[in-house]
Parts: sequence; structure tokens; C-alpha cells
Amino acid sequence: MTKEENGLHRKWAVQLFNETWDLIEKKERTSDEDSQMLEKAYASLYHWRQIGKKLNLARGYWQVSRVHAILSQGEAAYFYGVAGIELCEAEGFGDFDLAFAYESLARAEKCRGNFESMSKWFERGQTAAENIEKEDDKKYFLSELTSVNRG
Repeated sequence: MTKEENGLHRKWAVQLFNETWDLIEKKERTSDEDSQMLEKAYASLYHWRQIGKKLNLARGYWQVSRVHAILSQGEAAYFYGVAGIELCEAEGFGDFDLAFAYESLARAEKCRGNFESMSKWFERGQTAAENIEKEDDKKYFLSELTSVNRG
């Protein structure tokens, strides 16, 4: 792959990730926006895969899992959550990324109605939060983790 192609994949991966995040944060979405949110998450993941950065791939798995959980698609949320955890563990990614991988499985399990498993992943997220170095990142993560139990 040429340097130019790498740059284009990176540009699209970042843009689509951010556009997906904007839709995740939107309070009220139309069904068309729900579809766009899922499509953009997958497209971002595809572009991250092309440039071969495993940390970005792990973050892409997290985002796809999160979108599926938002859309009450528990099996798909679980699948991508597991993929994210496996990649984080295999590559030694910790801190923020491992904590969010656990959070994704807590959400997926809640969505699937597996509350005992949800609690296990929630607790792992709380434990992982202790290893998040930046205090602002830790606070943000804990607010996101806490939101698993709301709604």
C-alpha cells in the first residue's frame, strides 16, 4: 500500500470514527441515523484494519460493540466486545483501552439479558480503571461505566 493510500485510510478511519461518536452522543436519533451510526462504525473499523494499527483496531471493535449495544443487538455487541478484549490482552493494551473493552462486554451482556456476566465485566472495568494513568480519562471512563447500569 502506498503512503497516499495509508493516509486516505487513516483520514477516513478517523473521520468515520468521529462521526459515529457524534451519533452515539446524539440524544434522539432517527432510524436512518441509527443505520448511519452502524454503517459508519463498520466503515471506520474497515479503514483501521487496512492500515494495520492494532490499537486502533481494538478501539474500532469497541465502537462497533457499543453501537450494536445501543441498537439492542446483543449478540453482535458481544462478538465485537470479545474481539476487542482478546486483542487488548494479546497485545498488552491496558489503561483506558482495556477498561473500555471490559465496559463493552458489560453493555453487551446487559443487552443479552446476562446480568450475572454483566456484573463480572462491570467489576473488571472498575478494577481496570485503577490502572488508568490520566485522572481525566479515569473520570470519563468511570462515568461511562456507570452508565451501563442506567436505562
